[in-house]
Amino acid sequence: PAFHRRVGCPLRCSFCATGKGGFARNLKGHEIVEQVLAIEESFKHRVTNVVFMGMGEPMLNLKAVLEAHQCLNKELKIGQRMMTISTVGVPNTISKLASHKLQSTLAVSLHAPNQRLRETIVPSAKAYPLEALMDDCKNYFLETGRRVSFEYTLLAGINDEKAHAEELAALLHACGGGYHVNLIPYNPVEGSEYKRPYRKAIQAFVDALESRKITVSVRQTRGLDANAACGQLRNEFQKNPLLESSPPSEPNQLLESSTPSEPSLVPA
Repeated sequence: PAFHRRVGCPLRCSFCATGKGGFARNLKGHEIVEQVLAIEESFKHRVTNVVFMGMGEPMLNLKAVLEAHQCLNKELKIGQRMMTISTVGVPNTISKLASHKLQSTLAVSLHAPNQRLRETIVPSAKAYPLEALMDDCKNYFLETGRRVSFEYTLLAGINDEKAHAEELAALLHACGGGYHVNLIPYNPVEGSEYKRPYRKAIQAFVDALESRKITVSVRQTRGLDANAACGQLRNEFQKNPLLESSPPSEPNQLLESSTPSEPSLVPA
């Protein structure tokens, strides 16, 4: 299951409903762990896989994420290899995560094969050039030996053409080995002009990548009927944004303003 790290998100990726509701606060380490415990209690079944990929950017709450990761591994006995930490890309944080040498997969929300297109889809990318992001991903693989999964939301007529797939393949080959592409057909968000690609277009994108020796999978959509699929998480009844003003434009500013000061959940 995917678990949240924050209440809302300030990064406001253009296709994602979560950021449209604004940002309230970071979750503490124990609040992240409690989500896992609540799932186990509700379903009477042990959680064996954890994905830090729900609401909020994990790298803007890295201290709490690492505390939760340690507790889940040491106390709940969830293997590090059974956990994934996602990010849209925040400067200087992937290298910081790599320094911990966790045996967990890094999932990077890429969504475009070049800087110009990525900035239109992910506004925060303006502060983190694609070349620097890919270098950090390569170093993560070299430091940890764990592959990087690149998440790529397919938007009809925006980033789903064969030429985009070819450019993406070239980008990944230049990065070296240790990567995987996870394609996510766009999940509709009320008020958005983006469209979900037709199945034929999705398959053509897959074929273009596979023909260039890129390992790729297409995420099975779950939660679509409840507006709980990837990119749809938002309170349907929320009338006012969680933030009354625009967030800092630089991810570094966001990181500095969101670093929790609470004591650690678990011992170092």
